[in-house]
Amino acid sequence: MTLFTSATVVCRMTKILPATLKCWQFASLITPPSQQGYSESQVAQIRVICALSSSGDTLSEIRTLLNDSWQYRHSGWECRRQEFIFQLVSGTDETRARYLWQLYTSYRPEDVVTYLLIPVADWLRREEKNILRVRCVKCLSDHTQRLLKTRQHAENIKPLLKIIKLIKRDKSFTFCHQPSVNRNAFASVNAYRNISLNH
Repeated sequence: MTLFTSATVVCRMTKILPATLKCWQFASLITPPSQQGYSESQVAQIRVICALSSSGDTLSEIRTLLNDSWQYRHSGWECRRQEFIFQLVSGTDETRARYLWQLYTSYRPEDVVTYLLIPVADWLRREEKNILRVRCVKCLSDHTQRLLKTRQHAENIKPLLKIIKLIKRDKSFTFCHQPSVNRNAFASVNAYRNISLNH
């Protein structure tokens, strides 16, 4: 007898967003679930994709690894970090938001935080690049709001708030212009599931 698992349970087990499952289906990494849910073999495949995506490779690189491994070329999190820094330097609010959402729907949010956002935040704190800090804080604040609107679990939101706080805590951090940062983002987050900036 085959056991089936709902998308909600799969997301909870693997710590990915529902949009990530759809993205992986669109990228032909997994097949769509049946009406009863994901089969055991599909859940196993999702776990494999989770493990492979934790290296920071793109979805097309993962597909190549699974299907034509002899053509596989690793790029990893260092490339993703450089792409995000490029967005902070040369991108717009819209392109930064799109890039971060793409990361969150391609990889586990926990991996994006650990391997991309924390190292970039540490780099920003060491560098004298105040405008990039402001852009990063705005990008993360906007992304937090987007996650709240899609009713994501607190575990996906708290790390973003800690990174924002870490960047803003730096004594040299000041808003050098008046960005359109939503000041109510933190109030909304605190109201949602009693999330505290101090935790």
